[in-house]
Amino acid sequence: MDEWSVDTAGVLGVLAGVDSAGADFESAHEKIVEAAESGAALSVDGRRTLSDAWAAFLELRSLVPGKVMHVAASAAASLGEASAAVVAGDDQMAADSDAARRAAEEWGIGSPEAYGSIVGAW
Repeated sequence: MDEWSVDTAGVLGVLAGVDSAGADFESAHEKIVEAAESGAALSVDGRRTLSDAWAAFLELRSLVPGKVMHVAASAAASLGEASAAVVAGDDQMAADSDAARRAAEEWGIGSPEAYGSIVGAW
């Protein structure tokens, strides 16, 4: 095998998709923060029952977009690292294969095609 490759265009496409989705999650996070801050308007005549309930409702939910963004960023970083490892591994396998081929040629050991019809006779 003389060719080794990684679909770099595909990897870049996935990373670009993650990057573009990140903007949507950032927007969602901003909207949740705005909604949480709007809870102050739910206090009427000093009674905070509704306002406190709103804050409690959004407390954990406001963390979700940030957590999703963290997971997506982590996965994208892992994709980049894995792609780099595959490319490095492919380069190393190609170099090893070429070195083995050269060593075989130096020893006079060629491919089966080099022996012609003798190979089929065995």
